[in-house]
Amino acid sequence: MAGHLGDEASARASLISGDSSTRRLAIGALERLNSLTTSELQAALDDPSSSVRRKALEITAKRSDVYARHHLSDPIPSVAETAAFAVGEQLDVAATELLILMAQRHEDALCRESAIAALGALVASAEIHRVAILDCLLDAMNDKPQVRRRAVLGLSQFEEPQAQQMVEQALLDKDRQVRSVAADLLGVVAD
Repeated sequence: MAGHLGDEASARASLISGDSSTRRLAIGALERLNSLTTSELQAALDDPSSSVRRKALEITAKRSDVYARHHLSDPIPSVAETAAFAVGEQLDVAATELLILMAQRHEDALCRESAIAALGALVASAEIHRVAILDCLLDAMNDKPQVRRRAVLGLSQFEEPQAQQMVEQALLDKDRQVRSVAADLLGVVAD
């Protein structure tokens, strides 16, 4: 309520609550009031509670004063997945190699999907890593359907023949949604 009522003092006091839900709500309230400081956000990113870290990463995605890249290796998959989303939103090119590792090796499919989506967002601004991103996206076409869908979107941004060929091959993918994404990108009718 403090965030809706403009009660910055109550929201700030709640940052040190012993209850993780209260801390999570407090950082959201302070962000809503445009008064969440960089140090408060950084502290929330390092909170012992995964729900607080996830909320902090969601906020980080919209800001440029704190980076999410350091949380790509969080042991809680939902936190790591949110970190990948935030990195993509921040267009943090410095995290490219970490995203590639996540896309290739993470056990959780949602984390791999989020890493592939973030790499797709970075394609235009990560010129130095362009070949590595392309290779990663091509490899992702052997992953689960949701990862393949994201990979097709990323591959469509490349002019290289192997990328275009893979997008065309996605028209024959066993997953209907992968085929649909490829058809939309190529401007053809999907089956």
